[in-house]
Amino acid sequence: MWMSTTTDSIRGHHPILEMLDRALSRSRLPHALLFSGAAGIGKKRVALHLAQCLFCLQTPADELSCCRTCDSCKQMAAGTHPDLISIECPPDKNILPLSLIIGDDDHRGREGVCYEMSLRPMVGDRRIAIIDDADKMNAESANALLKTLEEPSANYLMILIASELDAILPTIRSRCQLIRFNRLTQEDVAALLIDQQLVESEDQAIEIARLSAGSLNIASQLLDENLQSLRGNITRLLSRHPFQPQAFSESVIQAIDDVGGNTAAQRKTALWVIKFCADFYHQSLQCAAAYQAAPAADNVESFVAGLPGETEDRIETIGNLLSRMLQTEEQINQNVTLPLCIESLSQDLREIQTK
Repeated sequence: MWMSTTTDSIRGHHPILEMLDRALSRSRLPHALLFSGAAGIGKKRVALHLAQCLFCLQTPADELSCCRTCDSCKQMAAGTHPDLISIECPPDKNILPLSLIIGDDDHRGREGVCYEMSLRPMVGDRRIAIIDDADKMNAESANALLKTLEEPSANYLMILIASELDAILPTIRSRCQLIRFNRLTQEDVAALLIDQQLVESEDQAIEIARLSAGSLNIASQLLDENLQSLRGNITRLLSRHPFQPQAFSESVIQAIDDVGGNTAAQRKTALWVIKFCADFYHQSLQCAAAYQAAPAADNVESFVAGLPGETEDRIETIGNLLSRMLQTEEQINQNVTLPLCIESLSQDLREIQTK
């Protein structure tokens, strides 16, 4: 189920909506679209909105608009429209299953997106398929989908959604019109958090949006109480003078161990730690350079004030701390042993601050 929406209520992607509207008005909407951009920025929301506009029984077919009251719009809002086929990678898998494309072994060619798109529309004049996580198709799945893309029908539309464009096979990309989505602005993320009643205050929305990297998915994860507690603890440890490397490393390693034996989850937690550290130092850099859109937090101001040297020296120190965070992020992504990585980072943070 998804929340029915209007063009005006979609944030951050008005140029794309205008382009789709022009394509409809000129009867030039391609049979296949590829929506590319970071995860959690609204690509699927736009895809669903486009589908609802095309299915709507009350608005003209050459307009990107929907009435939200006809039977088709109500079915879209309920997630039950019979002519919409929507698939995505299951949460417990890293690859989009072939069975979702062409059916499982017992129903090969009689189930899946390709089969569904070969059928006549049940309600209106078209069928629409939305393939989320299209970048998680392996070569076998992509090649199975290719035949459907190569033989376009006038009464179907296929929308592929991908966060990693390079993972889409060139043969697939060449048969789709590519539409690139930009990340959301901090203002848009904050507004969405407030609109969806995910936060308790405007200040919390602004703070979460600042860390979200323009993604509502990341913003939603940051609302987790455990992550908020971890961030608070990391900030407290970083702001201490003198910096205590053992306390920092022990706290971080404990947080990673608390996740359990899942290595992927532990690395994700470690990357959150680095993100929180980098954000703290980024705020500190702005504070040291006296370039801030809002007053710095007390722990940021006290950290900057406690650094040795003049303003230029402090800025250089913080810049070196940020660089060390980037290096650690690379090490984590390269599967360096996490305890060793964190212990080395802790010692380096102390050395950088005492030079």
